[in-house]
Amino acid sequence: MKKYAVLALVALTATLYPGCGYTSKTVLPKDIKTIYVDTVKNKIPIQEVYAYVPGLEIDITNAIINRLHRDGNLKVVKKEEADAILEPTLIQFEQEGLRFTSLESVEEYRLYIVLDVQLIDRATGDVIWHEPDFSGDAEYKVSTVRTINREEAAADAVQKIAKNVVDRIVEDW
Repeated sequence: MKKYAVLALVALTATLYPGCGYTSKTVLPKDIKTIYVDTVKNKIPIQEVYAYVPGLEIDITNAIINRLHRDGNLKVVKKEEADAILEPTLIQFEQEGLRFTSLESVEEYRLYIVLDVQLIDRATGDVIWHEPDFSGDAEYKVSTVRTINREEAAADAVQKIAKNVVDRIVEDW
């Protein structure tokens, strides 16, 4: 009897709350169908550059474009054809010690990338949204047998930040 009561409660709950609200449809204004992704600009002050991977700006730009292609909600086009323009700016690329040996040597680092990102309506020039601290990160270990090096960690962080940016564009969360 308890089994039927539980099933009835589950069925009632499913009827009253028919979903968790997750959708793969875009939450952008209906007139935004195309997007231009501006090349990431590096605004890290030179005196704050302690870790860097050459070509990082291009890697981030390409990762965002590839992620938009894979998502399929917006078509990536030339600037003059776009409904919206994505303007990402690199403001931090840091690594910090995450795990240490008993002699205080770093065993594992966390590498993170921070972007200032804004999406602009090309027709009006209005900012659709602005995120000043968008981040992606990855960890890598330091050892004699390298499991993942800094460049690979940077590539992982780039993919994470690209996913986060595209999710913010199309899902608004």
